[in-house]
Amino acid sequence: MDMKCKCATYRYSARLAVLSRAPFMCWEVDMYFSRVRVSPVHLQQFAKLFQYNHYQLHQLLWKLFQDKPDDKRDFLFRQDSDKQGLPVFYLLSKYPPISIDHSFIIETKSYHPQLRTGDTLGFSLRANPVEQSSRARTAEENAVLREQRRAKGLREKEILPQKRIHHDVVMHLKKSLGEEERHLYSQAELEQKAGERWLQERAEKNGFRLLSVTAQGYLQHHFKKRQIKISTLDYDGVLQITDPELFVTKALYRGIGRSKAFGCGFLMIRRI
Repeated sequence: MDMKCKCATYRYSARLAVLSRAPFMCWEVDMYFSRVRVSPVHLQQFAKLFQYNHYQLHQLLWKLFQDKPDDKRDFLFRQDSDKQGLPVFYLLSKYPPISIDHSFIIETKSYHPQLRTGDTLGFSLRANPVEQSSRARTAEENAVLREQRRAKGLREKEILPQKRIHHDVVMHLKKSLGEEERHLYSQAELEQKAGERWLQERAEKNGFRLLSVTAQGYLQHHFKKRQIKISTLDYDGVLQITDPELFVTKALYRGIGRSKAFGCGFLMIRRI
C-alpha cells in the first residue's frame, strides 16, 4: 500500500508508529491508524451527512468494522478537510477498517507508539471540554422521572437525590463573569483560558504535562433528533511524556474527554 501522505498530521503519526530507539517502552497492543476518504463517486451521496449529522456519520464509520468479534465501539475518529475542502477522516482502532461496498478509500497501517519518559511531542486534539458537577433533584424532576419509568413499563425504584450535570467550560467561564468583567476578555481569550485549564487538569492523569497549548475554534453542535448538545474546541501544542504506559494505553488508545461518538477525544501526536 502506498503510504505517502501529503497530510502533515497523518505523516507525523505514521512516522511515530515506526520509530524505534532502544531503550524504549512498547505496549504490544494491536492498534491501527487509518486515513479514510470518501470515494469520488459517493461524495454527492454523503455531502449533507458530512456537514450536519455527526451521529449518523459515526454509525457510517462503525460499519467499517463489521467483521470484529464484539459489538463495542472501540475506535476514535476525527473529521478534517483536505486542501480541496473534501472530508478526510483519521481513525485509531483495534481492528483494521474495511469498506465492503468500496464507498470509502482506506489507508491503514499498524500503530505501535514507542515512547519514553521525557519525550516531547507535538499534538492536536479536538475535544468536548465539559466538567461534571451534581446538584439535588427537585420534587418536580423526581415526579417526571417516575412518570417516564412508568411510561416505559419499568419497575419503580429509588431515584438518586443528586443529578449529574455536565457544563461547557467556555460558556461556564463566560457566564461566571460579571457584565463589566466580561468585556475585558475577547471570545478567543475565553476559549484559551477555559480550554487550557480543562486540559491541564487532565494531563497528569493521562501521563503527560503540557509545555505549550493553543485552544481555539470553539463550536456548539445541536443534534435535534436526539436532543444532544455538545461543544468542541481544537487544541494544538507541545507535551512531554511523564508516564509512557499511561499515556499510550489511556490518552492515546482511549481518548481524552467525552463525546467520542461525535469525533472528539482523538489525541494525534508527532515527533518534533
